Amino acid sequence: MSFRLGIGLFTGQIPPGSDRSFHDEYRDSIELVKLVEEVGLDAAWVSEHHFAEDGYLPSLLPMMAAYAAVTENIELGTGVVLAPFHDPIRLAEDFAVVDQISGGRVICGLGIGWREEEFREFGIDTKSRVRRLKEIVDVLRLSWNEGRFDYDGKYYSYTGVAVTPKPARVPPIYVGGFVDDAIRRAGRIGDGYISSRVPPERAREAFEIATQERAAAGHQGPPMVALLHNAFVTTDPERDWPAVRAGAGHQLGTYTGWRAGTDVPGRKLEVMPPDDESLRDMTAYGTPDQVIEVLGPMAELLGSYPDGHLIVRLHYPGMTAEPAAAAIKLFADEVAPALRKYASG
Repeated sequence: MSFRLGIGLFTGQIPPGSDRSFHDEYRDSIELVKLVEEVGLDAAWVSEHHFAEDGYLPSLLPMMAAYAAVTENIELGTGVVLAPFHDPIRLAEDFAVVDQISGGRVICGLGIGWREEEFREFGIDTKSRVRRLKEIVDVLRLSWNEGRFDYDGKYYSYTGVAVTPKPARVPPIYVGGFVDDAIRRAGRIGDGYISSRVPPERAREAFEIATQERAAAGHQGPPMVALLHNAFVTTDPERDWPAVRAGAGHQLGTYTGWRAGTDVPGRKLEVMPPDDESLRDMTAYGTPDQVIEVLGPMAELLGSYPDGHLIVRLHYPGMTAEPAAAAIKLFADEVAPALRKYASG
């Protein structure tokens, strides 16, 4: 069994009114990723969106290359690349180059996207996204495993193409999604399935669906699995809650604002954060013991699979590096050992 603890998602967002620059934000994330390795955690993960007023990170592979250059051991994952917005050959090349820089530590997480504004700006029909994802997965596998290859898809076709360099390690492909159809698709076409901010009972159900679909597709063994969850660990929960509430409120409220049709031409971003009670329900927040109580069942579930990642967010939009670094250190010292015990049974 292989249970790994990662930190993420790093998204590079700057809330309205902040005096931070993107240079500050990116440099801080690089320093925090270095710390993730120094304290003995296992991975760092990034996430993608486009055309966002708060600058949500649009370019994952350049950021991962920076992380790869300052680390030696941790894995580096995308949670997720929005596949329909990328040319599959360029995506294969970029992943291969970053994987070579890292020495074989890259995880390729892919999703189909959902925000209509992104599809509009890229000129891509949302109805094409599922088929595009399937074809992109096909092309990535051929690019990383074959010399020259032909491919004849509905959206992407190649004759005698040779993608070089090859990655140092063929990156495992995790496919994200929430609804059952997306989970089944992940089981069919991915090496793994990645979920986000769901309770352990739903994660268990989703992993079982992916496992069943993987077997039905003729693949050997259960899928790799990953679960993203908001968290923050502190020795003083009352002191730190306002900063976490503001940062996590922006993180989650941005998605709600997008779903409501804001952050488009003629309508500025409206951040619509959850109420305090809902935000606490969605965040493993508090002292080490309080965080362990929430995350322990997730670690136990992930540990029952041959390859499971628990990815916790400890840095939020608008937050400087210092409180996030303190949380990472405390998490590594007092939370991670307990979670590893849960995972080992």
